[in-house]
Amino acid sequence: MMGETKVYSNPYKQQFDEAESLSAGKVILGLIASTVIMLASTWGLLTILNFSGVYSFDTSRFLPYTSYMLAASAGSVVLALLLCGILTKWPRTVSLSLHIHRRAKKHSGDYFLSPEPKNETLGIAFRRSLYGSILIVGIALTLLGFELMVELNTGDLIFLGTVLMIVSIVILPFTIMLLYFGPWLLKDSGLFHLDTKDRSLSNVGDDVEDILEFFAGVDIILVWLELTLRVGTEAPWIPIFIIIVSLGPLFSIILNFTIVFMAFKRRSTLSMMRYLTTEFDVPDMASSPDYIRSKVLALVDREMLVTAPSSETASESSDELKSKPESDVEPEPKPKSKRAKIPPPPD
Repeated sequence: MMGETKVYSNPYKQQFDEAESLSAGKVILGLIASTVIMLASTWGLLTILNFSGVYSFDTSRFLPYTSYMLAASAGSVVLALLLCGILTKWPRTVSLSLHIHRRAKKHSGDYFLSPEPKNETLGIAFRRSLYGSILIVGIALTLLGFELMVELNTGDLIFLGTVLMIVSIVILPFTIMLLYFGPWLLKDSGLFHLDTKDRSLSNVGDDVEDILEFFAGVDIILVWLELTLRVGTEAPWIPIFIIIVSLGPLFSIILNFTIVFMAFKRRSTLSMMRYLTTEFDVPDMASSPDYIRSKVLALVDREMLVTAPSSETASESSDELKSKPESDVEPEPKPKSKRAKIPPPPD
């Protein structure tokens, strides 16, 4: 209960300890790859624009721009260390996703923990970083959408892309903490919701991420369509370049955050599980398997009671059909197949 002091021992700690984490070599390799991606995405884009005559770039500014980008990359690593330390020490700071989920479900149903620790790889880091980049750019485009609806020309390309990147960086700490790290922690904590209304079982982190990914993708597509309609057919590539100008360096920065977070994730996940157990009394499959199974089976039994006809009713119907002439008996429609949405509880 809230306010009580509890001695908490995580029954899944050994499983998390046995799961493979990113080694120091992979962390360094990932940070190097992030720096290369930042330099390549920025200078590659500027070189293409320079050779095509769309944007003239002074080559004497190469070194200052490079130093700025390297400083931004190093700064993102420092900020990532700070944010990961905060969420590990105080997991409450990233619990917004849980509160949103509980309110959306109107505080109905039951929650329980059943984590499945997985090995960490650089491939996961790259995939997660792409999702995070799209999420943040989508939010930034939502904030700037109406401001970008102006008469565009090729000279505005770099300026608007830079503005989009700056806005993305400004909202970065809040978005990373609440909408990127938060759902990820809930997902890896194995927080499931058993919905008593639609009789479904789902991972809370997956639910939140699916919603965020959908809206971020829709935002990007809608803004791109609006910009394309505004620009016209003369330069339809301008809206795409505006997004790419910000998405390239931003992906590099998000990759830094992701790699640092993955180095902290085992401790952060255990801290989140402790918070969920002590603050909200969320049971877990290791400590309360019978209780959780009873909740799942109760919903399955309820579904069967709702869909299956009683024996007395079936007997009466059979007698009535036999008493009627065959010509008066109408064929009974084929019943619709119904299946419970809840999978069997894990062993």
